[in-house]
Parts: sequence; C-alpha cells; structure tokens
Amino acid sequence: MTTPIEALDDAAVGALLARVRRVALLGVSDRFNRPSFRLGAYLLDRTAWTVDLVNPHVVETLGRLCAPTLADVPAPDLVVVCRAPGVWDAVIDEVAAAGGGAVWLPGDVADADTAARALARARAAGLAAVADRDLRAEHKRWCA
Repeated sequence: MTTPIEALDDAAVGALLARVRRVALLGVSDRFNRPSFRLGAYLLDRTAWTVDLVNPHVVETLGRLCAPTLADVPAPDLVVVCRAPGVWDAVIDEVAAAGGGAVWLPGDVADADTAARALARARAAGLAAVADRDLRAEHKRWCA
C-alpha cells in the first residue's frame, strides 16, 4: 500500500488558482455528453484564463482547434487532466517536460493508492498537484 501524502490545503489551492493565467485541458472531448467537454465549456466561458485544448484524436471542439500534445502549446500554469488513471504517469512526465507548473487530476476515477502515487510523482517532478477536487467548484470559490 502506498503511503498517503499530504494533500494541498484549501489556502494552497486558492493560491494556486489565483496564480493561473494559462490552462491546458488535456484530453478534452468533442462529445457534448463527456465531462471534459463540459469542463472545457466552463473554462472557456466562465474564467479569465487562456485555455488551450489538447487531444491528439480531436481536431476541433468547442469552436477551437485542439493541439495534439502539450508540447504544441505555450507552457501552461495549470494542466487539467481528463485522462484515465492508467496513463497518469506518462501525463505527469509530459506536463513536466512541457514546463507546466501544476497538474489537476480528476476526482472519483482512481483509487486512493493510484491518486497518491500520481500526486507523489507530480511533486517529485516539481509540479504542484491537486486531486479529488472539483475544479469548477474551486474556481467559483476562489476566483469568482
């Protein structure tokens, strides 16, 4: 069993979101019924952030072109991950290589051990990391 690591407290999450200017939404879908599509719509419509959409299998969604990889967009302050837990290690490595500052992992899709390993990997790579928090709710709480 993985040793739990300390999650960011509320103040740290608020401080992280206050610093964000550019977000990359990694794994955004072009299907309106997918959570990543709805999250992308929220980020584009309700935040002041510059939002880059990233998915190698989607050309365009939400009226915007998608970049195939994080390396194809300017370094984001925050990468919001909409990918399956099985690829989180590779995603975290990609975020670090692209010069991302923080990674936000989805809640309720991975067991506690998987999330803890991903958070530890992100922090070891020098990234701030958040998991199991709703980005929309946190944005409304800290930035609205």
